Parts: sequence; structure tokens; C-alpha cells
Amino acid sequence: METSNIAKRIGYYLNPKHIDPKMVKLWTFWIILNVILWMIPQSVTRGSILIFVPLAGLFVYALTTKDVMSSLIMGTLSMYILWYKGAFLSGFMKDTLTSLADKENIEMYMSFFLCGGIIIAMKRSGATNAFTKFVTSHFGKNEKAILVTSGIYAGATSIDDYVSALTAGAAFSPLIDAIKKPRLALAYVIRTLCINVSELLPVGAWGYFVVYQIAAAKNVPNRAAATHIFIQTIPFMFYAIVACVVAMLFAVGVVPKIGKMKEAYRLMDEEGVQMGALTDGSEKEEEDYDPDNPRTKYCSVLNLVLPIVCIVVALIASGLDCFVAFIVATVFTGILYVVQGLFTIQDYVQCIVDGFIDMTDMVIILMIGYIMQNVMYSMGMEAFVHTVLGGIPIVKLIPFILFAFFSCTEYLYSLNYTLYQIAIPVLMVVLTKIGANVPLCLGALISAGLFGANACVVSDLGVISARACRVKIYEQYETSLPYFIISAVITGVIYLIAGFVF
Repeated sequence: METSNIAKRIGYYLNPKHIDPKMVKLWTFWIILNVILWMIPQSVTRGSILIFVPLAGLFVYALTTKDVMSSLIMGTLSMYILWYKGAFLSGFMKDTLTSLADKENIEMYMSFFLCGGIIIAMKRSGATNAFTKFVTSHFGKNEKAILVTSGIYAGATSIDDYVSALTAGAAFSPLIDAIKKPRLALAYVIRTLCINVSELLPVGAWGYFVVYQIAAAKNVPNRAAATHIFIQTIPFMFYAIVACVVAMLFAVGVVPKIGKMKEAYRLMDEEGVQMGALTDGSEKEEEDYDPDNPRTKYCSVLNLVLPIVCIVVALIASGLDCFVAFIVATVFTGILYVVQGLFTIQDYVQCIVDGFIDMTDMVIILMIGYIMQNVMYSMGMEAFVHTVLGGIPIVKLIPFILFAFFSCTEYLYSLNYTLYQIAIPVLMVVLTKIGANVPLCLGALISAGLFGANACVVSDLGVISARACRVKIYEQYETSLPYFIISAVITGVIYLIAGFVF
């Protein structure tokens, strides 16, 4: 609109004729929902299923906009409207300050920031490019070898699933292109292995995060006890195990190409077309690696391996303190790259700064998750979960019910870390009270979150893995979904049986 008059601009852009009809319907729904939430008394909300009504609005908003950040913010504000009414902003600010002041939260945010810096440094130094050359020289044009190696790499580097997905996509996409096979197959293998293996590792980003949530429960004395409980839970993370097996069997050709994946292979074999390839110009990213830079032209593959080894060793030596581990790895990587002449000190510092910027969205999502957790506790979520689980006549069905229910919600809108933030501290208390098998039930909840991270179209990991492999998000979702559903069905049957066996 060609005017600077504020009143005219407001009138023009708030006119439904000038707004996407889909968004008009969404905002009409959103306003009505929040008016209803405002009118519900606190006494009715406390400890009831109404606590989850704002999440229903969040799902609708997410499925309409496909925007993770705005959906979380809008859904969280609706929770505060439901509980605090007219004082919702002051309640939100109070819990925000509480979250930002928490020492362990700060350590987690800083860990992600430092991880982002190391990723940028690996790419700009030529370390990921050196890895691509290394794999090419050893495996050439063997599709099965490349897919299997990508899975092994994604699992081996899954101490952080973002690091794994980003570096695996960058390293193996050129190899898949060279042998003229669908990048969507690579995206499926990487997306599956990077997150599921990460959860199975006490030193993995997801495992580390779950330990923190267990430690947050009222009946868990410290992080050491939480780590012990987590290790007991690992054998019961059935979805993580099943999904990895299915993906690797797909990589070696035992599991067949089905559905859209079969179509992706047909298009590539018969027409030379990459289904879902980014062709609208959005595939052009900042070129992190300059092949003409004489400093980084002859980078060794060890420059990728050694920083990852350093992170693992530092995590173990520090007693699984991720913040300390990433500080050590940041210093180690900087010295390693600077003394080789890959970077100047200024260059490396700039990598760290740019890594902080890259991870800002992720840290904000985590922070909002903690804030959401605070208000749900205030509304009496623990009492509600206790009432529901206590009302199940057969306790042995709880693992299956947890997996089935949260798999459905996570498929609609994957909360990823937020599901664990909200549910685990509550379940730790409730499951103990009702005499359920705690490690088995935690494994079921964790498995549901992993299924959502794999299968949900708006999952942040889905966005990252698709971007890393240079494919469109929706096509990745379509081609991978049948394999994730197969894994989930097998997992559900296992939990049904395990509930009566263990």
C-alpha cells in the first residue's frame, strides 16, 4: 500500500479482503477460543482435561501455518489466558524470568549455542568436505554402502542430532547425487538414525536432556540418580531400536521401496528427476566452504573426527555435564584449527558468533517449552495425570496407552523436547504412586516423542534434515511416513506385550 498514514494502513491490512482467507478463518477460530478460555473459572480448570485445550488450538495453528515458533508462542499465551485471565502477561513474564534465572536452563542454552559454533567451524574449515572426499574414495558409487555409511555416521555423530543431521546431509548429498539416486532416501536414513541413536546414548543430546527432566521430578534427589534411571530406561525405548533397524534394512535393500519412496526411485531411474528437490531458488544457501581458499583447501578428515571425539570424552570426564563438554570442545577445536592455519583467531571467533545466531531459534523454542511447563504445573497437571493413570483398571496397559496416545498427539504436532519437559517430571511421581514399571513407561513416552520427531510434517528435526539433504519438507514427509508408521505399529505391539511381561 503506497501510503505512510498509519490509520489507512491499519484499515487496509485488517480488511479481510486483503488477508489470506485461510488466515481469516484461523484468526476467527483463535479469537473465539481465547475468549472461551478467558471465561472458564480457575476452579474448573485446576487438575482437569481443560489444561490441554490450548494445545488443541496450538495443533490447529501449527497445521495451518506450519510454523513451529509462532505456534508455540500462541499456544503458550493461550495457556496463560486460561489460567491467569487478565493478568496473563504478568504471569507469562514472571515464569519467563524464572526460566531464564535457572542455572541448569542457562547451561543447556549455552550448550546449544556453543554446538552451533562448532558446526559452523567444521563446515568453513573444510572438515565436512574432507569427509565427503574420504567416503567417495572408499565407497565410490555403491548405493547401499553410501546409505549404510550415512546411517552409521548419523548414529556415530548423534551426540547432537542437529550436528548429525546437518553434517551428514552436507557430506552425503553430493555422493547420492553422483550415483543418481533420490536424496529423499538419504534424508529418511539420516533423519531416523540421528535422533533415535541420540536418545539411546546417555551422552547424546536427547539422552542428556531426558536426564535433566527426570532430575526435575520431585521424587528424584539428584542428577546422578536421574542418570541411573535413564540407563534403566534405554532397553525399553523400543521405537528407537525398531526404527533404526528398519532404516538400516532399507539402506541395504531388505526393506523394499514403498509408496512415494518407490515413485522417487522410479522418477530418478527413468527420468533423471529428483523428487522433492529444491528448485525454487531456496536451495541456495550461504556458501560456508570456499574451495579456493588456500588455508582450507587441504583439510584433513580428522578435523571433523577429533572435535566429535573431544565432545564425547569431555562429556564422560565431566560426569555428563554438556555445558563443560562443549566449552572444552570449543577451545580444543579452536586451537586445532588455528595452529593448522585453517583459521585465524578472528575467523574462529566469528564462527562461534555465527553459530550462536544459528541456534537462537532452537534456544527460544526450548525456553518457551520451560515456560509452558511452569503454567501447566500451576494448573495442576500432576493431579490430572495421577487421576487419569490411576483410573486405568489394568496398570500393565499403561505403557501401551502412553505410547499410543502421545504418538497420536506428536504426529499432529511434534513438541519434541517440550513433551518431555511437561510429562516426564509428572510421570516420575505418578507412576511411582500407582505401582507401574517406571523405566518401561518412560521408554514408552520417549518412544512416542521420537515417533513424532520422525513422522510429524512440522518437526524441527524434519526441517533440518530436509534442508541438509536439499529436499522439500513435505516430500520428505510423504516418502518417509510409511516406514515410520511400520516402526510405530511394531513398537505398539511390543509395548502391549511388554506391559504384561515386565
